Amino acid sequence: MHAQLRAATRRAHHWKRSSACAAALALVCLAPGRARAEDDAPVVMPHDSTRYQILVSATRRPADPLNVPNAASVISGRDLRRRGATTLADAIQDVVGLDAGDGSDNGMRLPNIGMWGLKEFDALLVTVDGIPIGGPFNPSLSQIPIDDIERIEVVKGPQGTMYGVSAFAGMVQVFTNSSEDGRGHVMLGGGSFSNVHGNAGVGRTFANGLSARGNASALHSDGWQDRTGSELERGSVQLARNFGKSNHSLSLIGFNDDQKWGTALPYDPQAGTIEPGFRVDENYAVRGAHLQHRVLGAALHSTFPIESRHRVENTLSFTHDEQTSLRSFPGEVSGDTVASEGVKLDPTEASFFDDLRLLSRFKAGGDHSLVVGTALTYGRTTASGIGFDFDQLLSDRSSIPNLSTIPVGDHRSFEDRRTFFGAYAHDEWTPVARFTLSGGGRVDNTSEKLHAVGQEVGDPNAAISDDSKSTGAWSGDVATMFRLAPEGASALEAFNVYVNYKSSFKPAAPNLTEAEDARILEPERTHSVEGGFKMRAFDRQLGLDFSWFQMDFENLVVGNLDTLGQPQLLNAGRERFKGQEVSVTLAPVVLPGFSVSAGYAHHDARFVRFTFVDPDGIFLDVSGNRLELTPQDLFNVRASYHAPAGIGGWVASRTQGKRALDRDNVAFIDSFSEVDAGVEYEMGRATLTVVCRNLGDHREIVGESEIGDAQFYIAAPRRVNAELTIRL
Repeated sequence: MHAQLRAATRRAHHWKRSSACAAALALVCLAPGRARAEDDAPVVMPHDSTRYQILVSATRRPADPLNVPNAASVISGRDLRRRGATTLADAIQDVVGLDAGDGSDNGMRLPNIGMWGLKEFDALLVTVDGIPIGGPFNPSLSQIPIDDIERIEVVKGPQGTMYGVSAFAGMVQVFTNSSEDGRGHVMLGGGSFSNVHGNAGVGRTFANGLSARGNASALHSDGWQDRTGSELERGSVQLARNFGKSNHSLSLIGFNDDQKWGTALPYDPQAGTIEPGFRVDENYAVRGAHLQHRVLGAALHSTFPIESRHRVENTLSFTHDEQTSLRSFPGEVSGDTVASEGVKLDPTEASFFDDLRLLSRFKAGGDHSLVVGTALTYGRTTASGIGFDFDQLLSDRSSIPNLSTIPVGDHRSFEDRRTFFGAYAHDEWTPVARFTLSGGGRVDNTSEKLHAVGQEVGDPNAAISDDSKSTGAWSGDVATMFRLAPEGASALEAFNVYVNYKSSFKPAAPNLTEAEDARILEPERTHSVEGGFKMRAFDRQLGLDFSWFQMDFENLVVGNLDTLGQPQLLNAGRERFKGQEVSVTLAPVVLPGFSVSAGYAHHDARFVRFTFVDPDGIFLDVSGNRLELTPQDLFNVRASYHAPAGIGGWVASRTQGKRALDRDNVAFIDSFSEVDAGVEYEMGRATLTVVCRNLGDHREIVGESEIGDAQFYIAAPRRVNAELTIRL
């Protein structure tokens, strides 16, 4: 759910070990875009055709990531299918420095992504085919079709110049498949916790130049936590055709995603363990708790060439998301009795997006690549629902009631409208081949209007709150890149050094804890400096990337308890995120299909200035302390072998260092590692994959609830998944 919906709730099975997992592990041990590339041909490793080397996000043009003065990664959709990725966390968790684990206030299949040590749900822009999912509100990650991805681009740091106020700390762009290998494909899969899923796609080009593609998928799962099953049905149609020199593609999507919702678990920060009486696989939510999205959307992408060096592009979309949210959180424990609070809301969100831009190449004292454009994002969310309280017994699961048996505590509703409009320009100037200077600016005007109503049962007077805020601000960036590799060098092909400065802002989420206190918080602002180098050698068999960054953050929105013990949102003064990240990739040509990659990140995320009052009325100053659940050290390594025919496989390991459980930095949790592995068998038009995740069965904390006080989401247990894909 979005920040507004999460804030509005502030009133508020044992897993079965699968024998197939052991068999898959034995096999592992035994086994040895939609980007237009007419202007910039992608550079790929000649012996590794699966590795995408197209990056659109940082430049709005296809480019080799080697020449982008920014830390960035590209993840191949084909590689995701070989690794059996079924969630967004599966897809991005091997990117150096990213902190992603399944489980958040948005459901057990959706992560809260951490980048550069910042793990705020609305800090990142997430798009599908260039369209912000969730519009001007929080990213709606349920809209990402994991089984129909061509590639994912991850760009770190503020991207406000090109993409506006939603990209103020980084971005994740997802590009879906626009064509089929052959006539289409069918995939069937299944695994632990009664998971059954499938996907099918078909594509065709007609004599009149019209190309069409359809894709459909479905999923059923019981979920690893008690009463946390999922049902998903998704379909999409893409139509594309040239009209003269212009190209137009229309995409229509529709899906129903219903997640049975499970609670985070309350922790004792002093002991660093789950509160006594609570069990890791139990669900303490009200019976029937679930999060449902029923989405219909349409998008039109158009390109209008003007000569060979200039073109106009436009992206237009509309999305309607009808939701149901029923959640509750365990609260104060008294002996065997747990007091719980919850809320049922029925939000409806409509968002409109349009981005019109001119892309131009010309010569003026060197080569220029210019992007000029305007963008409009509008969103409206309305919701109505009830708040409720109930007691349950830790020793008796049957004591958890259905909503129909719980008295209504209050009625609540709200309407929130957001409008973002921006105009931007960005130029990349290369006066000589060894040097590029790029930079640009953007002016954004944002407005928000909020109306909230709350009424306690039995109180004849309703609490009504109205607030509005309009903000105009600049974003900007400047970057340089030096290409230092000697000309004609036989081994060292590229050694590119870069440095950039970026500044972005975004309006903060409103605080909807209670109608009488509903207000729009102060805008958040980031300033960052980043430097690093990118090296390629031996015909790109060896790659080494290093980056150093510091991002200063003002008015970070955090959750807190007020003096009545009710969760609230507030601005947290100033924070600083700094660190270093390094990644290395080896793909030796003498071993076609084999590659190994490794990464290390050191993040230092701290409050620079933050004071607040705790529920006991005590004034606290946590300035200088580390942010909660931000690991200082992250390691990842992955080795894989893909054969055009026969057996292949991969193994990946990730380690997170010591993390603080609270912002007082009194309690810490130790470092942990997680290992995944899989095998694949290529047999003509068919591919069989078997994947095991969390082989060590480590049940570590992967995220913190922004609603429940001191409550944390736990990693899923060991699980196995198998898929058979047939290309038609």
